Amino acid sequence: MQATDDTSLPPGPFTRRQAEAVVALYHNVTIEDDQGTHFRLVIRDSEGTLIWRAWNFEVSAGEWLNRYLLSHGIPRD
Repeated sequence: MQATDDTSLPPGPFTRRQAEAVVALYHNVTIEDDQGTHFRLVIRDSEGTLIWRAWNFEVSAGEWLNRYLLSHGIPRD
């Protein structure tokens, strides 16, 4: 599935609202290590093995998460 501007994250840091929108679209994406103001968005494979994770405040967080969503994201029906 190709990510579109409506479903992809910005290339840098992202908000909780943006993260929650992505979580709603994929079976294998979750919010973890939630500290309130900062958290990690995590992509796992179908067996639960970690593929990629990034803190929401990282400089290139969205860029890398978008790449892994394209190659490893499991869309919801």
